[in-house]
Amino acid sequence: MRALYLGRFNPPHKGHIYALEYILNQDIDEIIILIGSGEKAYSLKNPFTGGERYEMVVTMVREHFNYDQFFISAIPDINRNTIWPANVIDLIPSFDVIFTNNSLVQELFTDLSNKEVREIPFNKREELSGKIIREKMIKGENWQQAIPDELLPL
Repeated sequence: MRALYLGRFNPPHKGHIYALEYILNQDIDEIIILIGSGEKAYSLKNPFTGGERYEMVVTMVREHFNYDQFFISAIPDINRNTIWPANVIDLIPSFDVIFTNNSLVQELFTDLSNKEVREIPFNKREELSGKIIREKMIKGENWQQAIPDELLPL
């Protein structure tokens, strides 16, 4: 079975490794990792480019998993929620289930596609959150422990 895992990966962190391990343990043979907001960069919410995030995700997957089980790509935002799921489905290989904890993504795929949607249990959410990591980067606080070693220094 093939799964879709969506995220901005800004930056990729150890919580993403946990999520991928969880997905693979759900009778999933292949994972499509789709990096959202691929066109956005150099902002507080999206400090890294889509290309930088792609390279970091590839590096992380190669270090921790069998790379042959993955298809990794980036996708730009289209800012039209009603057609976004169809756009995603049109641009990537077919998949059976989507894994996401984003409530909007869950709602859109549940309402506008025939795909099964599953959540991923959080792991150390107070530390392993892109938003929290970005805030720590800005404040000059220690954020490096949340990032896989192979991605340091960022």
